[in-house]
Amino acid sequence: MTRSTIVTRPAHEPFARHNGGIITVGQFNADVLACAQMLPATANIINLVADRYAFTVSFFAALTRGQTNLLPASRDLVSARLLANQTGDCSVIADGEPANRTTQSTECAPDCVLSISPAGAGSAASVDIPDAQLAAIAYTSGSTGVPQPHHKTWGMLAQWRHVHWRHLPGDQSTPRSMVATVPSWHMYGLEWVMLLPTVAPITVHHGPAFYPRDVISAVEECTGETVLISTPVHLRALTRATAAHLAGVTVISATAPLDPVLAETIESQLHASVFEIYGCYEVGSLAWRAPLKDAAWRFFDCFDLHFDQGEISIEHPALHHKVTLADRFEALGENKYGLVGRASDIVKVGGKRASLANLNTTLTSLEGVVDGVFYQPQDFDLPGDRLAAVAVAPGLTTQQIRAMLARKLDSAFVPRPIYLVSELPRDATSKLKQRNFAQLLRSLT
Repeated sequence: MTRSTIVTRPAHEPFARHNGGIITVGQFNADVLACAQMLPATANIINLVADRYAFTVSFFAALTRGQTNLLPASRDLVSARLLANQTGDCSVIADGEPANRTTQSTECAPDCVLSISPAGAGSAASVDIPDAQLAAIAYTSGSTGVPQPHHKTWGMLAQWRHVHWRHLPGDQSTPRSMVATVPSWHMYGLEWVMLLPTVAPITVHHGPAFYPRDVISAVEECTGETVLISTPVHLRALTRATAAHLAGVTVISATAPLDPVLAETIESQLHASVFEIYGCYEVGSLAWRAPLKDAAWRFFDCFDLHFDQGEISIEHPALHHKVTLADRFEALGENKYGLVGRASDIVKVGGKRASLANLNTTLTSLEGVVDGVFYQPQDFDLPGDRLAAVAVAPGLTTQQIRAMLARKLDSAFVPRPIYLVSELPRDATSKLKQRNFAQLLRSLT
């Protein structure tokens, strides 16, 4: 049985920046072993740990005990308890601050509340884990319906981290710092924020980094070259923050297409270099591009690709079966592909076609629009046969937004009605869950 080591780096190297101090690889390994002694003895662990460092420690602590981390998109205790009851032989762990805590009842309380004192256990060597072990079950966000589970073996995750390291822009011999606005329990954060530093000389900032002021403060605390792992929503907020400056920082964006105008603003206003990652929950990260240099996507070199009439299928020895991507592409030659969009994303109005994703990009690019989304009322069992939209746009009226869209879109796609709200119910990864968005629409109509 083949095995892979959790952390392949020397014990003396810096692994994490936490509360102003540095935690070495050896200290992290010791924290993992100490945490393993605290975990309940069940086959599955629903990991609701909120602190980024404590989550990383507890994730790997579960692996050392042969346990599987369940990573639901819904982070509240009620949803976690329902999942635990459905799964069986399952415990819920938290660190005292479960996200969206909705009840104080004992029936929904965590089975284990961790109290991890970073680097309190000295130093230790890393642990080898069987490649065949089921390390995690990651659940989709539910942005297109019911969250779906995807199984990740340790061997698959261990291989993928080396692939990502090869494709991270910059000199691999140069130690770097990393700041992230995305949580580590999301597949994007799991791969690029939690797993990558186990093989690469990267020190992750484990403090708050969600709001613009937190991101800027975290970057200022880092030393040397810095990588920011983020999303279009978080990056748009950064460009609108006063005095935001990320000179020399490498920005990596994922979870949604990056608006070319936003990409240009990031490089010109924040003085950062921008790269994008394309991926899916079934596999993980798959392709990359530098959007201001080339709009084409290049798939990672470890995959066997099959392209047929816009459809791409992926094969790899670590995958149990061929995975067909939901998005459609166009071949641009020599492992270069243009992203067309999902078939389910295309809307037809008056015999004309448009992509909802492109319409959303047009909406959020308007001056004064902070966030927004188009939708088809019939998709939510609501009356109306025209496209509609919801926008966050302080200081603007619906008439002003409609007039600006009319100058950019065919009249068939100008939304009626447009609803103004204070915020959209996005989750920590900037996704709009279909259930939450439907609730918002019902409150508006």
